[in-house]
Amino acid sequence: MNDFDILFDEIKQLSKAVTESNYSDYSKQAYDILIAIHDLGISKDSVYNMFFEYYKSLEEGLSKEWFADMLDYICGWCNPEKYIWKDE
Repeated sequence: MNDFDILFDEIKQLSKAVTESNYSDYSKQAYDILIAIHDLGISKDSVYNMFFEYYKSLEEGLSKEWFADMLDYICGWCNPEKYIWKDE
């Protein structure tokens, strides 16, 4: 397993365990993981495509909604200061 796979697995685990009460904390943790993925030098498109494939596999509900927030951080559909891949 490479570093990206390990980090992606961490985010997938968070998505499976997200609840209303930990939503914000898990989002902050995942945001930090996304920054680590960005720092690996992986392109926005590559990361987005992998994340989107996983997103499509999720059932409707809180986990899918939470994971959509992660996609927003990748593609820029978020507060500009939260957008991670702005340098591409």
